Amino acid sequence: MRSLPLLLLLLMLAIPPSLYSDALPLIEVWVEDAAAKQVALSDELMAYLSENGTLTILSDQGKYKMESSGGRLVAGRDVFLQREGTLYLVTEAGLRRIMDCNGCSFFPYSEDKIAIVDSRGLLLILNGEKRRLQVKGIVRWSDDGQRLSIIAGDELLVVNTSGFILWRKDLNTQLFDVEPDDLTYVCMKGCEIYAINDKSFVTWTSRLCKCCIPGKLDRTESYLLVLVQGRELVVLNASDGRKMQSMRLGGYEIDAILGIVAVRDGEGRIHMILDADRLHIRGESGGILVSWDVPGWFRLGNLTMEHPWGKATISVGENRFVPIPKDGEINVTFRGISGEFSSNVIVGPLNVTVTPFGDVNISGDGSFEVEVDGKRYVPPARVDTGWLPIYSVRVYNHGVKVAELDSVNAKFLLLAFAFASAIVVLRGLRARSSGGEKVLD
Repeated sequence: MRSLPLLLLLLMLAIPPSLYSDALPLIEVWVEDAAAKQVALSDELMAYLSENGTLTILSDQGKYKMESSGGRLVAGRDVFLQREGTLYLVTEAGLRRIMDCNGCSFFPYSEDKIAIVDSRGLLLILNGEKRRLQVKGIVRWSDDGQRLSIIAGDELLVVNTSGFILWRKDLNTQLFDVEPDDLTYVCMKGCEIYAINDKSFVTWTSRLCKCCIPGKLDRTESYLLVLVQGRELVVLNASDGRKMQSMRLGGYEIDAILGIVAVRDGEGRIHMILDADRLHIRGESGGILVSWDVPGWFRLGNLTMEHPWGKATISVGENRFVPIPKDGEINVTFRGISGEFSSNVIVGPLNVTVTPFGDVNISGDGSFEVEVDGKRYVPPARVDTGWLPIYSVRVYNHGVKVAELDSVNAKFLLLAFAFASAIVVLRGLRARSSGGEKVLD
């Protein structure tokens, strides 16, 4: 019996520690009641089609709306619109016609990589060269534009840009969506997810529900996104299928670029979701600098930053310095409409020295300015102290006031000394003048 604890200890050491993390990588930051029927993203813009046929484009230049008479948005590296037999590129200024093909379904990745499904099968147009494959189905490009997946009934095919079929697999069940990448991910009946490698072997599987609910797939960085239609958004680790997060979103369409996810729900609302890795927080002297790694058009929504002394509203996409009254290790939490994450940040000390002669110096981390009597200086600096007995110095880090201190003004002391000396001299002169008059009398 004495050997039992030792045996248990050896068993515990033999079992590797779990790598499971309950971190919440995605945060919902913005919801737009857009009456949308489709939404698509690229690094340059976001576009959505409303039920009334209006196309709305969000870019660095702002929001642009135009009547489009309907159509179908297609997202590859860029965003496109198919309207009847014409394919258009969506730009910040509107639509630019690319090509015409009656009776065709366009699946473009970029202007020089376009897949077309017509009555004869699949046609690939790559840098002006055409390649024909005798297969029809729903086409999906990989994020890097180097391969395509085709759902043809119960069969899944993966094709490279040379038109060569890398592998094909009959999965003998209904296929809802596919996302080709280093692994090819497919969502099948019953929300069962298969990850298939380049040799067509199944690397991992994940069954998300038992009933036959369609699912849509997308990928952002190391996460595989599964939109269980009308129920939830599930986030899986793309390498092993581990469930990392779920968000209660009754969505029916999903599109993602690196770090950003758009979900359209059944009411036509657009939910914008941010990968927390795109938010950078850095402790500096006197506060915390919040910055972003997002496209320029993504200026949508807010996060609430909470710290032990209060909270601040942080606009997505806009850098912000939040002053903190103490230095050292500070815990901060960021909350969105749904989802949150916490982190510890080291706020550095702020050391400011001023002299009566107007010399101001700062030791610390950041981008500093000082203000004296409405004038700004970059330290180290000799400031104009004015002529009052005390002058005040306001210290700013990234444009936000982090300290204020006063100093005796040497100019005033010199002025006061000079004034006192002048009075003494004047009194002496008067005394001499008065003494000379008495002698004459």
